[in-house]
Amino acid sequence: MFDKIINSDLVGLRRETCEENNARVEFSKQLAEDNYIVLKIDAYYNSKREPNPPPSIDCLILVKCDTNECYDFYLVELKDIKSLKGLNIKNIQQKFATTINDFLNKEFKDIFDAYCINDFKLYLVLGETFSKKYGKKMGSSQLKIFTLQKLYHFRNKIAAINPIPSDYQVKEC
Repeated sequence: MFDKIINSDLVGLRRETCEENNARVEFSKQLAEDNYIVLKIDAYYNSKREPNPPPSIDCLILVKCDTNECYDFYLVELKDIKSLKGLNIKNIQQKFATTINDFLNKEFKDIFDAYCINDFKLYLVLGETFSKKYGKKMGSSQLKIFTLQKLYHFRNKIAAINPIPSDYQVKEC
């Protein structure tokens, strides 16, 4: 899959990190750099020169597994907020829906449909300020609204959006 990405229009979306302001995803030191790719999905939609590009997530992180020939998919929306009032739930849900339904299932189906998937995770990464202030309350009922409201389907996987703190680490499979 990585070769197909590097040899396609997606190469321009490749980034070294998945971060925005004070919200970021870390990578485990045990995860070799050549075993993952970060794609900046919102850059794809913002570059299409549409007057109103559809909402889309910040990053798609793909991890190549050494244990089998499958991949872990992490869809990540980054939010650097100080309180829950800064969250627009419908907009966040639309971002994940656009990415799954359009980006993965239509625009680049030939790349993403051809490989097996181990894990399919949807993460809302909340910035450092929020994580420090509310870290112990990440499982609060206000945040659980994401997991209760909608399930997303991609191929044979089903996932809900899970809010996580900014220090989350992607690990090897």
